[in-house]
Amino acid sequence: MKPIFLELRHLKTLIALKETGSVSLAAKRIYLTQSALSHQIKLLEDQYGLTLFERKTQPLHFTAAGERLIKLAYDILPKVVEAELDLVRVKEGDAGQLRIAVECHTCFDWLMPAMDSFRQSWPLVELDIVSGFHTDTLGLLLTHRADWAIVSEIEETAGIVHQPLFAYEMVGICSKDHPLANKELWRAEDFADETLITYPVPDDMLDLLRKVLYPAGINPARRTSELTIAIIQLVASKRGIAALPYWAVLPYLERGYVVARKITQNGLQSELYAAVRENDVRTAFMQDFFHTVKSQSFSTLPGLSVLD
Repeated sequence: MKPIFLELRHLKTLIALKETGSVSLAAKRIYLTQSALSHQIKLLEDQYGLTLFERKTQPLHFTAAGERLIKLAYDILPKVVEAELDLVRVKEGDAGQLRIAVECHTCFDWLMPAMDSFRQSWPLVELDIVSGFHTDTLGLLLTHRADWAIVSEIEETAGIVHQPLFAYEMVGICSKDHPLANKELWRAEDFADETLITYPVPDDMLDLLRKVLYPAGINPARRTSELTIAIIQLVASKRGIAALPYWAVLPYLERGYVVARKITQNGLQSELYAAVRENDVRTAFMQDFFHTVKSQSFSTLPGLSVLD
C-alpha cells in the first residue's frame, strides 16, 4: 500500500469543488490559480489511480471515489477547526462582543444560520444585531455602536477594513402572465413604463437603478415594501415588477408564484462585503465569524460567485 498522501489542503480543495461546482470558482475560493488546483487534483488521482470527478459536467459530477473523499473532508475538517479554535481560546480568551449592522433587507435569510453556527463555537461572545435598517453602517462602526457590518460597496474609510463575502445575481421578477414574462432578457428600456417595487432604501443603494437604469436615463414609477414576501405578493398580483437576489426568490420560483428573468446581457451582479474596524480585524472570534458567514453562505445559497 502506498504511503498516506492526503493533506488538509486536499480536503479543502475537494469541499470547494463540491460547493462551487466549478474548477474556476473553487480555485478563487481557496486562493489558487486554476492550473494549480487542477494539478493538485491530478496528483491525487494519480496517487490512487482513480478519477475523482467528471471534467465536462456543470456542475461537477463526482465519482464514487470523489464522494468518498468529500465525506472524509466533511468529517475531518470541522474537527480540525474545532481544535484550532480551542487553541485560540486558550491563547486569546473566548469572550467579547460582536454587534452586527446590515444595510440589505435580504441579509437575514443567510445571516441567521451563520450566527447560530458561530454561537456553538463561541458561546461567551455576546452576539447581536443592531436593530433597524442602516444606511450609515460605517458610521456605526466608527462610533463603536456596531462591530461588524455588511455593506454592498467598498467605501475607503480610515480605520475600516473591508473583507469580500460573495457576489450574486439580481434577477428581474414578474407575474406569470405579465408581458415581460415572454422575454428571456430584460434591458433597461423594459423597465421604463413599469412600476418598480423595491425596498424603502435610498436610490444609490439599489444596484438596478445605479448600474442599469440611471445610466440609461430611465427612472420608473416606484412602490416600496419592507418585506421580500410582500414584494413577491405584489409582483404576483401584477402590481409591478422587481429585481431581487436569485437565491432570495428561488423558493417562490419553484412554487410557480412568479417568473425570473436575466437583467442585461451579462446579468446584474451585486456584491457584499464585511466591514470591520482595523483594530479589531485580527481578533480571533471576528476572523472566525467572517469565515463562518462566508462558508455557510456558499454551502447553502444557490448561485453565489467568489468576490475578489
